[in-house]
Amino acid sequence: MSVIVPVAISVSDGNPLRLTIAAVPLVAGILLLLERPLRRPGSLGQAMASLPAIALAGPVLAFSAPLSHWTSSTTLLLGIGVIIAVVSLATLGRSFGVLPAARRPVQKGPYRWIRHPAYLGQLLMLTACGLSVSPQMGGLIVIIATACLCLRIRAEEQILGDEWPAYREYMGRVRWRLLPLLW
Repeated sequence: MSVIVPVAISVSDGNPLRLTIAAVPLVAGILLLLERPLRRPGSLGQAMASLPAIALAGPVLAFSAPLSHWTSSTTLLLGIGVIIAVVSLATLGRSFGVLPAARRPVQKGPYRWIRHPAYLGQLLMLTACGLSVSPQMGGLIVIIATACLCLRIRAEEQILGDEWPAYREYMGRVRWRLLPLLW
């Protein structure tokens, strides 16, 4: 439920863009209700590495510009991010979880091309929210969000690689973690 609280506060103004963004935590909340039992929970350190990425979305969304300040390009970027995130979360299905843990790895759908497409969608959405305020804010959010997501990705890949040998093979086949051609 903690995933949905920041969004509920942020969408109270009826802004259609914020309502669109609310689709992501709505899907996440539904998936949490259907979550599979864990094979092994992550460590406290792995959970702590994930918290900045989890906590970042609410404040960025809350402080994004009013709809009248959004350009068509920031709106498009947001829409692409929402689509990538929702499709990725739906593909994860019952393997979705908020904190790192040894859940069954998913290698189909968008996970065939990038190892963490839901986080790419999140990064695009956060960037669009920042750009709605200013180019400088967009740049700052890209830097902060990328750093937070990299910490989270490393924590998740450590536990998945330790618990599932097939995940190591998958890492060899699917080169890009977050940003195609970069990382």
